[in-house]
Amino acid sequence: MSNSDIEPTSRDEPAEPISRSSNRRSPRFWMATSLAVVASASVIIGGVLVSRGNSNRTIAASANQNVPSEANSETSSANSNDRTAEQALENWIVQTSSIAAVPEGPTPRPTYYPTRWPTPRPTFRIVPKPTRKPISPQPTMMPTKNPTPLPTSTPSHDRTASNSANSNCFTSSLYDEIDSDISLLKFTISNHIERSHFLGGIVRLAAHDFMDYNRFSSVPYGPDGCFDPDHEANMGLPQSVWCTSCLLRGLYEAKYQHISRADFWIASANAVIRQTSLNNTLDLKETFTWGRVDTESCPGSGNRVPSPNRCSEVEDTFLGRMGLEWADAVALLGAHSIGRGSADNSGHEGVWVDNADDAMVFDKQYYEELFNNAWHPRNMGQSVQDWTLDVVDPENPRMMLNTDLCLVYDIESVNNNCCTREGECTTYRARQCPIYSEQDSRRQAANAVVNYIGGSMDSTNNEPFYTAFTAAWVKATNLGWDNLSALDTCNDGSLFN
Repeated sequence: MSNSDIEPTSRDEPAEPISRSSNRRSPRFWMATSLAVVASASVIIGGVLVSRGNSNRTIAASANQNVPSEANSETSSANSNDRTAEQALENWIVQTSSIAAVPEGPTPRPTYYPTRWPTPRPTFRIVPKPTRKPISPQPTMMPTKNPTPLPTSTPSHDRTASNSANSNCFTSSLYDEIDSDISLLKFTISNHIERSHFLGGIVRLAAHDFMDYNRFSSVPYGPDGCFDPDHEANMGLPQSVWCTSCLLRGLYEAKYQHISRADFWIASANAVIRQTSLNNTLDLKETFTWGRVDTESCPGSGNRVPSPNRCSEVEDTFLGRMGLEWADAVALLGAHSIGRGSADNSGHEGVWVDNADDAMVFDKQYYEELFNNAWHPRNMGQSVQDWTLDVVDPENPRMMLNTDLCLVYDIESVNNNCCTREGECTTYRARQCPIYSEQDSRRQAANAVVNYIGGSMDSTNNEPFYTAFTAAWVKATNLGWDNLSALDTCNDGSLFN
């Protein structure tokens, strides 16, 4: 049977649920401390029993469970250090006692590939099929005396959403149609590296639109369908996501110009998140609101998008200007589980997870990778300094940004000159990247990372991450707007039937 004989998937007929690739290595979960180095002892971290040098992990029966040490010939001073480190980790357990329990018995891992493949790449100039429910504005008997003014490039601080700028109503069927079109487009890309870049790029576009929000400015920006294409923080978006020949922009201009770009970008990102989440469980449809008005020019907005180089960028952007909490910031950064970085765009090359297939699955693996691997600096002394692993896959080089590792490790205190798993890096072997002290405000970020792992590295428990991400995404995509409308709520306040 040829591809042309098979229809693309839709929300009503989803493809088989996806999962992480089956050949993924067995992860090890070990947290280093700045107080002492645990030489060869089993410890409890965040409710997880971990043995260094042994990949087997089990859920601890309690935070006070005694864990036997391996036989060794360490000196009494080293044993004292072990007890100091173990006590520090046990103290952390108390602080992170909200970790969700792992469900009894993991759910079977479904196959990755859908059973049906879509039709070949569509042309954008075809007329879409009519639907029973109109998706375009309907003419009124008489024009209003006070039409809605065109949006300006400098919106006021207190902006009121408009659901009459382009569309009379954003219906559930319109939302589902966007979701189905995103699914169709992604399957026109056969190369998994390119497909993961396409999917991650859509989420990045929506995020860069809301990350420029500043609650203290008279020009707040935020989710308004605008980004600065010339700013280095947005490199890649105007070249591969929102260019005149890009798939996403072509779809918008062919079918969806009657809604704002801001609403379209968020609805498209929601579609990606749903389709790439395990078993399609992270469906943000019920939380979606519409009525955002586009800004046609947003000079200076790129300066507000966080730079990947400094740990303070996360605080300044998410906690400071956007007014979110640490739990929100850490959850939003979990979106790095999909997509990839490109040296041609951002200067950072690689994926945050194992490979291109895993980079098309939206789940908690991003947080696991922070602990699983021995990350060491790459490109030291350069503006694009980041972190990588000793094992190199030419097609899928591994990557973490400074702002990623800053969630757990106090890398700036040692000038980024360290390894996250001491002794396992070929370079920077002598120094362990320290974690934050209990008095450091960033310890809240590290606690959130442990929480979103879901109790065990091997579990399929994504509920803590999915719940936190939903809350954070709703906050971020609504920033700066008042009176946004729910789906099927029209401009007169009635429900669309």
